[in-house]
Formats: sequence, C-alpha cells, structure tokens
Amino acid sequence: MKIILLNPPYDYKVVREGRCQHETAIWDSIYPPLSLATIASYLRDSHEVTIIDAIAEEIDIHSLIKDPRIKDVELFIASVSTPTIKEDLKILSQLKRITQAKIAIFGVHASYYAENLIKYETIDYVLLGNPETPAFRLAEGKKDRYEGIIYKEDNQIIRIPASPPPSKLSLKVPSWDLVDLEKYKIPIKKKKYVLLSTARGCPFNCAFCVVPFYRGRKVRFREVSEIISELKEVTKFVDEIFFYTDLFTFNKKYVTQLCEKILAEGIKIDWICNSRVDTFDQNVAQIMRKAGCWMVSFGIESGNQQILDLMEKKITLAQSIAAVEAAKKEGIITIGHFVLGFPGETSTSLAETLKFSRKLNLDFAEFYIATPFPGSELFERIKEKLSLDWEKIRYDYNPYNYPFNLEKARKKAYLLFYLRPSKIIKFISLFGLRKLPSMIFSGIRLIFSIIRKK
Repeated sequence: MKIILLNPPYDYKVVREGRCQHETAIWDSIYPPLSLATIASYLRDSHEVTIIDAIAEEIDIHSLIKDPRIKDVELFIASVSTPTIKEDLKILSQLKRITQAKIAIFGVHASYYAENLIKYETIDYVLLGNPETPAFRLAEGKKDRYEGIIYKEDNQIIRIPASPPPSKLSLKVPSWDLVDLEKYKIPIKKKKYVLLSTARGCPFNCAFCVVPFYRGRKVRFREVSEIISELKEVTKFVDEIFFYTDLFTFNKKYVTQLCEKILAEGIKIDWICNSRVDTFDQNVAQIMRKAGCWMVSFGIESGNQQILDLMEKKITLAQSIAAVEAAKKEGIITIGHFVLGFPGETSTSLAETLKFSRKLNLDFAEFYIATPFPGSELFERIKEKLSLDWEKIRYDYNPYNYPFNLEKARKKAYLLFYLRPSKIIKFISLFGLRKLPSMIFSGIRLIFSIIRKK
C-alpha cells in the first residue's frame, strides 16, 4: 500500500505533536514530526511510506494537490489539532476528492471527538490515542485485528477500543531518514534536532492539560537500553535532542540512570527537556548537565498560590524558586511557562504572576492564556459556555469575560519580561556579541508579533 503520513498545510506555522497543538511560539520554531516518523517505522517494512510535513516544507493546499508524491496514494494518515481542525477537514476533503484515497486522522482532538468526526464523509478512520499500533493494524487491512480504531461499515460506526497498554513502553526508532531535518532548528542554537520520547503519561492532573486524557495518568517508561540504542541511531543525523516526554523528570532515579548510561557510553549529544518544579533538584540537575542537558523548561504557571491550587498544579511558589536556582547553579538555561486567566484569576493575582516571572532567575519565559482544549478538565468545566469555534481555541483566546484586559496583560507580560537591560546583558553573556545582531532582529520580530495580535 502507498501511504502518505501528513502534517496538513495551514495559514501559519503550527505545531501538531502529542499534547502540543499551537502556533509557533517566541522562537518561531516547529517540531520535527515525531509521531509521523514513529508511525513510519512501523509501516515501512511492508508499505511504501512517505512523510509530508506541509508546515515545515511550507506547502499550501494548491502545491500539495500537485505534488507528485501523492500520486497513486491509497491511504493518508493525518495529524490534526483543535485550532486547525476546520481547515484540516477541508484540506483532507480536497485530497480525498482528487486521489480517492482513504483518510485516517489522529491527535488529541481526533480522539476526543472521534464519534463526531467519523460521521464526516471525508473521514474513513479515526485512530484513538497513541497512533502507532492503530496505524499498523489499519495498514494490515485485517479488520479482525483492528485496535484503537473507529471506522464506518455498511452505514454503521464501529469502535474497536485499544488493548490495555503494557506496563513498559517500547517504541521503534523513528524513521528520521524520511524527513528533511534541515527544516527543524532547535531554539537558541538554531541547529537541527529531533524529538525523543522516554516515557508516556503523567500522574498529575493539571486542569488545563490534555495529557491525562490522551496519554493516561500511568507513566510508562522505556528501558534505558532502548533509549541508548535510539540515541546512537539519531546521532547519525543530529547532535541535538529534545527529550519530548510528558514529564521527563518524574522519576529522578530513571533520569539519573539514563544520564549515567549516556556518559558511560560516551554519547556526545546536547539536549533539552521539560520538568515540574517539584520533580527537580540539585542532584538531578548536576547529572543532567554532565550528560549534555543545556536547557530545561518548567511549568511555573502562576505567581499566586491560590490560582495554582485552582489549577490543581500541586506545586508551591517556593518550589518554583528552588528548581530554577538548582538549574542555574549547574549552568542550565531555564524557560518558565505561565498560564494567565485561569478561572478565578483576578487583576491582583495576574499582577503577582507578572511580577513573579521577573523575580525568578529565568532566562526565557512564555505566557499563555488558559486555553480550554478538548480533553482537559478545564474544557469540561466551561464547555457549556464556549461557542466551540475551534479556530479560536488557541493560546491567545480569552473566553472568560474578566473585567480586566487579559490579552493586553499577556502582551505586557512579554514586554516587561524581555525589555529589561539586565535581560539584554544576560543574553549577551549567554550567546556572545557575535549573535547580538540576530538577537536584536529576533527581539524585534517577537515584539512586533506580540503587538500585532488582537
């Protein structure tokens, strides 16, 4: 079977990968298509597989329908997301009409609204949850072996649930050779990179997060030896990694074992990861730095403890301060992520968050409006009040009718954080004078992008 694994075109750069479904952020960087590359590794032995990342390749629908790669395609497997779903369906409809191919979709939005989406004439299959096994079963073509798939047959909708996952996660090495990695540059360094997942699932239940719905609350780890084997493979293509895990530092013993094995094997790789502030300390920071970690991303979320509690974040402000300081002591660059406007927010708590973002010794910060993505507890709480205009469900969307201007507060947060002499001096110390012109250009682009948004 000829199969196209597709990240569909859109009007601007977006990320559709795992839990992430958003416009490119402050560095304007897009993610390498980990899900598509992993699906390809399961299909390529028996099928002719092509990956088309229309976002990275900057292909619009007019170019895509003329692309010789889609000639004679029999099956599209496409990644979709909440903010792009309306356009995704239009594009897939055109592709179906032109090619007569079957259409399968996956992603958080597809899993949440599977029963609704399968009713569209365009859609033949919806893959539920983690897409690798459903995609493999679908391509086999044996309906008695379908797993994690919703499909139509004789005017009936048939849902085959996924089998309970094994306690340990095992994944094939993604088929990065099918992807032009020159099109993906890691933030700050601007070097090509790939994503690598060490585990799936998160035991926490942050109200704005879709991971408990999409990946589950039980954390399933890959064997350290499997990660090491993958690292040895991907270093043939890149020397930068983003450990793209729902919560990389959840098990500090596992992280320590992985880092010690990277050092013992002499693997030369620089990497970044995410973390929770209550799963990070000086010891883990030290071994991570030795093993190649140069940047860590923290979910700080708010500078007000009451708002953190409403979010069910289960962290304290003191833990955020301690985690950032632990990273800084080891020379690890830090990014803090902040969620503004969560239900219960006041002008006072919002001001406290903006102040806290500057008080912390962070190198970078990103600010989002609390977005009710389908699959999150936040969505369940307020979905009856939403218009469900999916194009609006993005990180600058404000459905809350506060007496203060939340969009303006988000712009102010960026400007106050980055337009500080101390911050400019810090950037020069981090990256040197040679990169000052490009930093200034990036800064101007960032400010312009903030100001021009409604």
